[in-house]
Amino acid sequence: MMAILEQLNQLLSAAVLIVTFSLLAYIAMQNWRNDIARALLVLLAGVMVVYGGDFLLARANRAATMDFLGRAQWLGIAVVPAAYMHLANALFGLSDRNEQARAARWMVYLAYAGSAFFFALVAAGTDLVVRGDMAAGPIAQFQPGPLFSAYGLFFLTGALAAFTAILHSQRGALSFTQRRRLIYLGATFAAPGLGVFPFLVFGAPTAVPASAILILQAIVSVIVAIMITVMTYSVALQGVLLPDRLIKQDFLRWWLYGPFIGVTIILFIQAAPMLEGLIGLPQNTLLTFGVMLMTVLMPLFVSRVKPYLDALVYRQDQDEMEYLRNLPRSTFTRTDLRVLLEHSLVAICGALRVETGFAVAPIDGTYMIRASCGPRQALKRFVSEYPLVDLMPQLEQLPPRPRDTLPPTDAFLSCGGFCMLPLHSPDGLFLGALAMAYPPEQLQEGGGLAPETRHLISVLAHQMELGLATVQMQSRIFDTLRGLGPEMESLQHIATRLEQATPATLATLEAELVLDPAFPQLVKDALTQFWGGPKLADSPLLGLRTVKRLVQSQGGSPTRALQAVLRQAIGNLRPDEQLDPSAQEWLLYNLLEGRFLQRKTVRDVANRLAVSESDFYRKQRIAVEEVARQLALMEEDGER
Repeated sequence: MMAILEQLNQLLSAAVLIVTFSLLAYIAMQNWRNDIARALLVLLAGVMVVYGGDFLLARANRAATMDFLGRAQWLGIAVVPAAYMHLANALFGLSDRNEQARAARWMVYLAYAGSAFFFALVAAGTDLVVRGDMAAGPIAQFQPGPLFSAYGLFFLTGALAAFTAILHSQRGALSFTQRRRLIYLGATFAAPGLGVFPFLVFGAPTAVPASAILILQAIVSVIVAIMITVMTYSVALQGVLLPDRLIKQDFLRWWLYGPFIGVTIILFIQAAPMLEGLIGLPQNTLLTFGVMLMTVLMPLFVSRVKPYLDALVYRQDQDEMEYLRNLPRSTFTRTDLRVLLEHSLVAICGALRVETGFAVAPIDGTYMIRASCGPRQALKRFVSEYPLVDLMPQLEQLPPRPRDTLPPTDAFLSCGGFCMLPLHSPDGLFLGALAMAYPPEQLQEGGGLAPETRHLISVLAHQMELGLATVQMQSRIFDTLRGLGPEMESLQHIATRLEQATPATLATLEAELVLDPAFPQLVKDALTQFWGGPKLADSPLLGLRTVKRLVQSQGGSPTRALQAVLRQAIGNLRPDEQLDPSAQEWLLYNLLEGRFLQRKTVRDVANRLAVSESDFYRKQRIAVEEVARQLALMEEDGER
């Protein structure tokens, strides 16, 4: 019985260790700049050190090693009270945001100094806090020293301060979501203390059976793992301007792909010695097959479970989220269009018994060959002799072809040994052209082509038209969504700030310039007079925190500081060099750089980007909104 309980405690210690490490890594990557999250990082680090020490102590067999590990555990034990004080100060600062809350910061530094003092006494090998030797066994612990009661009082003070701050924050929270998270925090804040406090130091458990202590330790480990998970969710992304549904989704995804899979594999590895005796196979063999199966099957299991968990997160928005989840699979991309055009060209050229053909369509305001078949030398020679920019207007003037038959000869444009057929959308919009190295005279009605061939060409040309029209429509939809991106993100930020609001933070929302609906227009005005003018010198953007921080480094000139911030915001939009130069991101960046930083005229920039002036203004609006979004992100980063 004792052997089973000891093994169970080792398994649970490993589980708590991996869960704590995963949650710590999650917070460190997501929100380490927030003071509440930093306090939680310290708490989780203390839990990880203590449970890591327990895991190693169960396998240590030298007295010196056990003594070292037992004293090293006090790094986590000693730091938890200070982390509780840190959490309390961060929560008070969240609700108050006044000089008194900031002045109390010295208490946090004093608490960390106290933690360092207690750890130094233990690490130095003194008997002031704990004494005696760490005996072997699953419930072995030091004996209390003269200052252990002082440490217990220190620990209790930190825990009570954190609990008081939680209650204070609950009373100050204005939204239901914020109160709910603080209720979760109040119910689980004791988890780090419950997991690290050395209760066994109070004396050797002679009056209590060792089996009872082991059962209690196992129960505590399970409770600690659950409580620190809920605690992490309640405060880890405090201050992050994301909707609650996105926070839940990110947290669940991290839990499934991090702690869940990690704990499952660790537990199997720890259980391998027991399985060896039950099954009769060597431990190494079990580990090889077990890890192989777990690494393959667990991700499959997670992928099956994740849609059901997402359904819980998006209970009221399930239909929209389900459609968006399947949208990438149903979207007809540019790559799909190229494949369709190429296969259609091969089929048409094969039916006409010719080698060369190509399809032309507009890309970002200019006409380009989107797909081709046959020798490329013939295509290069044709394009050099007959520029597409001159041919396309002529093709656009030709009437749309009938849908059910091959068009007559006058529906083709003959030049350079190619016959070119214009492609139109169902509503008559010109989409591009199909070209084949075939004399148009031979395409007269009944001109030797079998009816099946004529029908095949007509159907494939229609499919090409449908593909081009679909991609153009999707491109307009994507441009619209990109244009709506800053507004949607701004609305999410406003909703999240209100969701996390307290009386103190609510009073500051009115002064947030980036939340003003007119903010993009203010950005446009400042960019328009980037090199000087009243819209720049008197711009409300001079009140941005990022601008004020740069005033001193810019010679005390607020105008130059605003110019530097605007230049940085545009620089943040510069795409990666590996991205396709024709991508929308490069077009927006080049537009901003040419129009505002290089002071070129609208016509010059539009010609350089190969777009019409009307299309230029539409893309300029999108680009300015992206700059506004970057400024808002810079303000958010500066606030942390």
